[in-house]
Amino acid sequence: MSPPQTVQTMTRRAALGTLAAAGVGFALFGPRRSGEVPAGRVVVDYWEKWTGQEGVAMRRIIDAFNRSQDRVWVRYFATSGIDQKALISIAGNDPPDLVGLWNFSLPAFVESRAVVPLTDLDDAYGAEISRDFAARGVARDFRIRREMYTEPAWSMMHHKGVMGGMVNTCSSMAYYYDKAAYREVGLDPDAPPRTIAELDEHAERLTVMVGGSVERSGFLHREPGWWNWLWGYFFGGSLYDPATERATAASAANVRAYEWVQSYPERYGAQRLAAFQSGFGGYNSAQQALLTGKVASVLHGPFVVNVIDRFKPGMEYGAAPFPVSEEIYDPARPVALLESDSLVIPRGCPHPREAYEFLMFTQLPENIESLAIAHAKPTPLARPSEAFLREHPNKYISMHNALVASERGFPKPPTRAWPQYEAEFNAEITPIWELERPAGEILGSIERRAQRFIDVVVERRERRYGEQALRGAGGEP
Repeated sequence: MSPPQTVQTMTRRAALGTLAAAGVGFALFGPRRSGEVPAGRVVVDYWEKWTGQEGVAMRRIIDAFNRSQDRVWVRYFATSGIDQKALISIAGNDPPDLVGLWNFSLPAFVESRAVVPLTDLDDAYGAEISRDFAARGVARDFRIRREMYTEPAWSMMHHKGVMGGMVNTCSSMAYYYDKAAYREVGLDPDAPPRTIAELDEHAERLTVMVGGSVERSGFLHREPGWWNWLWGYFFGGSLYDPATERATAASAANVRAYEWVQSYPERYGAQRLAAFQSGFGGYNSAQQALLTGKVASVLHGPFVVNVIDRFKPGMEYGAAPFPVSEEIYDPARPVALLESDSLVIPRGCPHPREAYEFLMFTQLPENIESLAIAHAKPTPLARPSEAFLREHPNKYISMHNALVASERGFPKPPTRAWPQYEAEFNAEITPIWELERPAGEILGSIERRAQRFIDVVVERRERRYGEQALRGAGGEP
């Protein structure tokens, strides 16, 4: 079957704009193509960011696909800086067939028309591939359908009406805590905090001070320090209004949240906490603060259990939805940061039909679940299997699955300007933490600068596409 009409190269103007935005040369193209390929196979080159245990798990899916038929051979290449390298390769008309991105990268790829909308590929090839799956006993009547997934997971794969990619794995962030530390200070290890006020009470009791120095922190906003921007969501705030494309960092809810953040260095001393944190080890090490007992509770993802199992397998840990301000607490509607990895098919790729066949293979429920188990992550599927729940290494996986399904789960703001927006928070978290200025003043500065980045994105998009915006990329403006 011929490729769908939307499979075409980017416009010259879009390509030049992409190159300028990337700010790097074609020397950063992806890894060299090499390796043994069985004779007669169509080679599908797949770029991914995963190495180590995560990469090994994905290779198992690839090996299973390669064994399942004798027409297509998927080759896996792990590469850093994958989003910029992929954009440059697409602009240069030399893309791979598949790229593994983060969900927050999708706006840039969709707005650059750098990916083929998956709805187009499914219309062209989905039924044919489904019949082929059935003929060789892989699956019967399998098609990627919205009802397979939780609504938040499905939504993360879309931008402005365009289905830019498909979920590969997903994560939901939660409150992880040391049950032994809870028991030590007389707290019920099976009753984690539900509200911010309860978290503060627990943190105060769990904190250990010796001779004016912190020996153990009950809770520390800057450990692991990966999400400096998110605290307002636990107070009912948000950072971006997609309908109006406005930054909202300085909203009242966000100001309250960062005043709460500042209450910890006010109470324990910013310099004292900085000296304490300087002794922490890295995430993937036995010296991680939660494992060594230096921090009794953290905001973290389900994948932290892989580190626990590796370096401290006997640790008694607990996990629960992260606490929220009392006025928005609703146990049936937990609040959680959601992240996902997504598979995209670049525009102008050599083998769109074969790439989509492999992508469909990754979406078979057993493959989604086996990858999630290996990564110690929840499933994006609306109905996880009993085997998934039974075999998962994280004993709190049902809670994480509920977070992925929650209507109040939130991703990183869906704007192409997000990398710059997030960089503003990363730059300002130290002034916030060191109490250099009031939280509201700093958030106001972040909002103004972020809005300038967003305005540039909007202006460039409108100048490039006019009223057509994303029409022709599979969506409406």
